[in-house]
Amino acid sequence: MKRLLFLFGIILVSGITGCQEPSNYSMAPGSLEVMVEDDGHFPEFLVGKWMGDKDGWAFIFEPGGTILVARIAMGRTEVKPGKVTTLDTYGGGKAVYIPGDWKVIYSPAYRELTVDIVMNYIKVEIRDKVFQGKTRDLVTGTVSEDGNLWRTVVSSFPEYEGFPMDPNDLPVTNDVVFTKIKEGK
Repeated sequence: MKRLLFLFGIILVSGITGCQEPSNYSMAPGSLEVMVEDDGHFPEFLVGKWMGDKDGWAFIFEPGGTILVARIAMGRTEVKPGKVTTLDTYGGGKAVYIPGDWKVIYSPAYRELTVDIVMNYIKVEIRDKVFQGKTRDLVTGTVSEDGNLWRTVVSSFPEYEGFPMDPNDLPVTNDVVFTKIKEGK
């Protein structure tokens, strides 16, 4: 039910907001930091493509734990850390995604992987409608012993103009199971 209300709110807001660029958002792309507990190394079994079973989520991890690309739920858009993504939308508009600081955190002792994705600015124009704001998503969970499944909880903290969220309703959470995709698929 919350998800339906959220989507309804997005549609409602897109008809209300204007096209101006807000001055209170950081427009410079952020950085990516990888942390492994106990001075460990990012394990090789996590390197590669991970596809989520909901909301379009996906990650490609490189050796060392950096993220080559992430597909985020907002627009199911592929974004790269530290790089602005600009796309054409339906009806001749543009979409702009500016990532903030991202973190990849791994605990070998607990096989727990966390990805903290901050989007400093998202603006999507569809026909004469504009949707804009920022969000933070924490994707955290345990990787299976065989290294093929990553069972996560995605906690989202959206801040979209004209669509105030009740602090009691945050974070918006969803269980997402990621599957490691074998090369060649």
